[in-house]
Amino acid sequence: MREHPEDEGLWWGELWDALYHPGSICSGTYAAIPYVVEVALAHPGPVTRRECAVVVGITVLEGPVDVVPEEFRTDFRTAIAHARRLALEELRVATPRLTTHLHLLMALAGLSGWKRLGDQIDGLAADQLETKCPKCGVPLVLLPEDEGMSISAEPNAAFKPGAQRLPVTPAPERTAPSDDGAGPREQLLALSLHAGHSRAATWLRCLGGTASCPACAETFPLEDPGDSSR
Repeated sequence: MREHPEDEGLWWGELWDALYHPGSICSGTYAAIPYVVEVALAHPGPVTRRECAVVVGITVLEGPVDVVPEEFRTDFRTAIAHARRLALEELRVATPRLTTHLHLLMALAGLSGWKRLGDQIDGLAADQLETKCPKCGVPLVLLPEDEGMSISAEPNAAFKPGAQRLPVTPAPERTAPSDDGAGPREQLLALSLHAGHSRAATWLRCLGGTASCPACAETFPLEDPGDSSR
């Protein structure tokens, strides 16, 4: 990594396989992350900065800081702060690919402690986000679209052009989405607008809006007021 930090294949090849095991984060990952961030700080190329932020962001989303072994905790938290700064700086620069922008938003959410929001953005990057109706309990999927978002009760609706979908009503636009009263979602929305990713901004507005369950017609907010990320 120190010799070829701009090689994207190294980040998502051997390094990622060593750091991440689906369903679990081992103690060795927490020990290694500060050294990974050190590489990004010493070799601040665009690929290095971006991939470092995303790798560390996913690690935090999958394994909260409170489970980090005590001997690694201080260095890991310092690394998180550096990685968060890298994610924020990269988001303030226009990135041409929407997927890259969403991954950086997800990373920033994870590095900021906004776990539920980070998981939601991960779903957006994967083209569908799972949820359920709070009244009838039916599993639902939120589907990002070109000009908004829809909701469906059909499994794998993203891959079924004929699936029944209902439009999601987005949250109202704020006059100044980055003001002092802005919550996590609105902060990310402002970053998307600044970077020219209006589609991502629209999806974030939808995540703060309301949807109607196709199964029971219950209308409910998509943003949980009790979410710890708020």
